[in-house]
Formats: sequence, structure tokens, C-alpha cells
Amino acid sequence: MVTFGSYINRDSNESNGCTPAGTSSVTGNNLYTGVKTPGACSNKILLSVSSDRGATFTGTTTDPRQLPVVTTASGQANTDQWFQWAAFTPKGTLAVSYYDRQYGSDETTGDMDVSLSTSSDLARFKVSRATSTSMPLPTQFPDTQGNGVFIGDYTGLTAVSGAHPLWADTRNPDAFLCPGTAAPGVPPALCTAAEPNGLLANDQQIYTRGLPAS
Repeated sequence: MVTFGSYINRDSNESNGCTPAGTSSVTGNNLYTGVKTPGACSNKILLSVSSDRGATFTGTTTDPRQLPVVTTASGQANTDQWFQWAAFTPKGTLAVSYYDRQYGSDETTGDMDVSLSTSSDLARFKVSRATSTSMPLPTQFPDTQGNGVFIGDYTGLTAVSGAHPLWADTRNPDAFLCPGTAAPGVPPALCTAAEPNGLLANDQQIYTRGLPAS
């Protein structure tokens, strides 16, 4: 069993955008027309299963529009989910954690959350929210506009005793030495700072949370 992300899936609306357009000659990544068209294109986490010890997988021959998705909550149909991690519990329940934009205004603001999907039959999934509030866009390694171009690939999941997703969390502001402090006669003080695009500079820290998974 493997999970993988795809813009083309059972919820994609290619008549309204999200049309495959080959691959990038620079990165090799898949290209799509209309990715930002509302209600047209959103990344989903698909499930591909083998019943012959990995010799073949359903995802090899099945149209991705027909493959099951682990992201089945109603709010996930037209929003993005990505950077997944999968594990099985000792009783055989599949658990998949991932970044998720189904909550609040995440899909339009770029904020993000973390969710967990669990299933005992690889067909019906229960979706639980791991984050208590949405996380802002990352600001580390900013480009000239102040947009962060990196979010740590620090995602993971263990499901030995319940499910414990792990992610890079951006909710804590970055700390800087305040100007004019840490000088003779002036003790050091910490300040926050804004990026050129106005976002409050944030840090990336490892968070985890325990969630039910039998």
C-alpha cells in the first residue's frame, strides 16, 4: 500500500481548469493549466494497493480519477492536502497524516493545518484535525518579496500506540535582537519583525499530537 499526491483525482474539475499541461523542462514536475481557478484543481492524497506482495499496484493501471482518496471530509473536496506520511497500527488500521487547507480560509490565504485520516478497511476514512489553530505561511528563507520558499520536510507519523503525527509548525514568531540593545549599559531584548510582504516573520518548530487510532 502506498499513498501519493495528485492534482488529478476524483474531485478535480478539469472542465473548470486543472488541465494537465505536460512537465516542466526545468524541474521535471507536472504542469497544469488553471491550478488557481477556484473549485477546479486541488491536490489530494490517493491510495494505491497491492494484493500480490508489491508485484502490482492498483495505481499503476487505474485512472487516478477512480482511485480512492484518504482525504474524504466534505471540506477537503475543493481544498489542498499534501506532504503525507502513512503508518499502520498494530491492529491493522491505516493512519495517514498530512498538511491540510480545509479549515477556515486556509485555501485562499495560504494558511495550513495538519489532519489525520484513519481507516480499517482502506475504503472508509475518518478525518481528525491535529492542529488547534491554523498555521501561517512559512517565512524562513524568504525570496525578494518576503515569501518563504521552504517548509521543513520534517513530517512523520508513528501509530504504535494511537497516532502521533509530527510536523513543522509556523505559529511561533521568530525572535530577533532588538535594535539598540545588547550594548554597554543596555541589556539585550527580543523583538519580532515583519517580512517585506508584511507577514510576521515566523519560526519552524517540530510539533506533535496524539490522536485516536485503534
